Amino acid sequence: MKYIKTLLAMLTLATVTSAMASEAKTFAELDVDQNGYISLQEASADPVIAGKFPGLDADGDGQLSEAEFNNA
Repeated sequence: MKYIKTLLAMLTLATVTSAMASEAKTFAELDVDQNGYISLQEASADPVIAGKFPGLDADGDGQLSEAEFNNA
């Protein structure tokens, strides 16, 4: 019985982790206006990127280049 509970817990964790990973957006998905940069407004579609935005914006121009995005 303990084995089954452990197995179910591991399966649940794997499912949640997989679902979270599949929600991550690509640069192209976030660059809605297709100008080659992601604004803070565009980044808000991905909570992880939005939360990291200030640290990712290496040149401080208020937008993320693809290179800056790839450092996430």
